[in-house]
Amino acid sequence: AIVSEGDTTMVGRRQLALWALFALLCTSTLIHASDADDDEEQEVATKPAAAGVVELKGTVEGAIVSEAFLRVTRGLRIRVLVDDGKYQGLVRADGSFAVHDLPVGTHFLVVDAVGWQFESIRLEVVAKKSGKGVKIKAYTNSPMVLPTAMMMPLKIAPSTKIGYFVEREKFNPMVYLKNPMVLIFGVTMIMAVVMPKMVDNMDEGDKAKLRESSKGGLAAALTGGS
Repeated sequence: AIVSEGDTTMVGRRQLALWALFALLCTSTLIHASDADDDEEQEVATKPAAAGVVELKGTVEGAIVSEAFLRVTRGLRIRVLVDDGKYQGLVRADGSFAVHDLPVGTHFLVVDAVGWQFESIRLEVVAKKSGKGVKIKAYTNSPMVLPTAMMMPLKIAPSTKIGYFVEREKFNPMVYLKNPMVLIFGVTMIMAVVMPKMVDNMDEGDKAKLRESSKGGLAAALTGGS
């Protein structure tokens, strides 16, 4: 059979159309697969990372062991603050306290009592190796000394009492002796009392010499001479 040039052209066009259709189907399949992967990644991303996992938390307990502090603050509301009040507990009448739900990490504890100052305490909440529960370690947090470990439960006491008012100074008569005017006046008074007695005990000849040397000045007046 003789194949004409027109039939060859028609067959070529059909093959080209088939290849184009095949390429279109492949492209559509790839796009659909990519969309499915994106949807799966988005679903995984929106799913909670710790689903079904319980966050470990601990409780720090302790007591204020200063009897003077407890006696003065009886009936007042004393709080124990952790992380600037994010976690807190109240001090009971016997001085004991407890702060609950502390997550794993580093925290800072301080007692909030008006008129009293307590040193800050650093708390390290770490998970146990078994994964069941946490362990809390406490350290001093003073900027002046190296941190040292503290026993648990905590035993703390106020470091100092804060004075909000300046006490008025008491009267002290010795302060006047530091005034030069008072010293001059005192010396003058002593001389006025002592000098006449000293002159009275002198001989008449010494008195005459004294009056003569002073030429009618202060000595003459003291001796009563004319």
